[in-house]
Amino acid sequence: LFRRSKTREEIVKSKISAVMTEDKYGSAGSFMIHGPLASVVFDVDGTLVSSTKLAHEATNVVLQEFGYKTISKSEYGEGTKFTTPVRLAWHAGVSDEVKGHEMGRRFDDIIIDLVSRERVPLFDGILELIEKLHQEDIPMAVLSNASGGYVRRVMQVHGLEKYFKISLGADDVQRAKPAPDGLLHIMKNYIEPESSQSGRNVYIGDSISDGKAAKAAGMIGLGVGW
Repeated sequence: LFRRSKTREEIVKSKISAVMTEDKYGSAGSFMIHGPLASVVFDVDGTLVSSTKLAHEATNVVLQEFGYKTISKSEYGEGTKFTTPVRLAWHAGVSDEVKGHEMGRRFDDIIIDLVSRERVPLFDGILELIEKLHQEDIPMAVLSNASGGYVRRVMQVHGLEKYFKISLGADDVQRAKPAPDGLLHIMKNYIEPESSQSGRNVYIGDSISDGKAAKAAGMIGLGVGW
């Protein structure tokens, strides 16, 4: 999607220029975003912040504590399409839902305590993008398949709460992505009542489940590859 010959900041700036102007458009995979933006909802891990190293390490701590084998970084990456409890059970090779939730709670306890600007840094250009959207009065929100506590901790350490109407995790909604529940809830209760903008509603993420959730919610899914 994004050409790696450019820096992330250059990519983000060019994307802002393209999608924020009514008579221009931004390329997003096989489709174009025509016209102005009405709202933007962001995923967190792999979209706003780089968290792979921390989450991989926390995953292995949990797996070891529960008596299972540790996993590689690539194996961790394969599991990120799932919610945390399902992912941990999948890594452990068990189908026990209760065990998955036990491991998930332990993972959340560990990773929330470890979140910091240094361990979970924003990607280059992301703060500029958020500030630009905020200056244009475009309402924004956050939806992740991680826990709500983790999501809000990330927002807190980076001082981003003031920019977003709401920040939700998988445990804050009835069904996690790829189901559209979280996005529909955000649009109905936090975006549409306050939005004076007409245009496209966009969900920005880095996984297939993000794109599926956006499509099911009637939104444009914009995939990032940094």
